[in-house]
Amino acid sequence: MRRGGLATALALVIGAPSLSPPPLTAENGATVAVRASRRGFQPAKLSLRKGELVHVVLSSADGEHCFAVDELRIEKRIVPGRETRFDFTPERAGSFAFHCCVESGDAAAMERGELVVSE
Repeated sequence: MRRGGLATALALVIGAPSLSPPPLTAENGATVAVRASRRGFQPAKLSLRKGELVHVVLSSADGEHCFAVDELRIEKRIVPGRETRFDFTPERAGSFAFHCCVESGDAAAMERGELVVSE
């Protein structure tokens, strides 16, 4: 590769946008991405606002999982290689536990998180 070509290639790589996940706090109509794995959910805490629509995108890092919020009657299967999407508008404020309903034992203890809905 020519010297100028190498410099251009490096500039493209260095200047490339990062592939960081979307923000963890959803604003009205925002998208929140949650990745499930045997090590747990990433992120493990979601902060939402009561009455504001959020688009939830679930994915799996290593197999079939589930995203369940019992108190809010949400249960979504997560299949490897395919995103599971759903829209959600929290109707009440509070702190709600979420978990994987597929795992059991020690794995189930790892796959937990918290959904916090503020006024």
